[in-house]
Amino acid sequence: MKNLFNKFQETMVSATFAEAGEWNTAKEMAPAHELSGKTTWLDRIFMAITFAEYGLHDQALGLLKPAPVRNRGFNAALADDLGLRGIRLMYGTVSI
Repeated sequence: MKNLFNKFQETMVSATFAEAGEWNTAKEMAPAHELSGKTTWLDRIFMAITFAEYGLHDQALGLLKPAPVRNRGFNAALADDLGLRGIRLMYGTVSI
């Protein structure tokens, strides 16, 4: 656990130097990283954030591969989102 904390601390220090424009110092402070060739879900999230910050929203969404939005219906939304399971709800509209 200490090794993970040290890597996190070195990464944050390196990021601080990079934000200040001290690129060489940031590279020296950055922890060693082994390249695996695969991107993790966390890598994809941070890359998507970077693209979105620069206004490249389509590329950001392409990295995240969001699930398609589907209409679940009003009762399903009450049950899932509000935790109102087992409640029967009748609703309608009245025109005058």
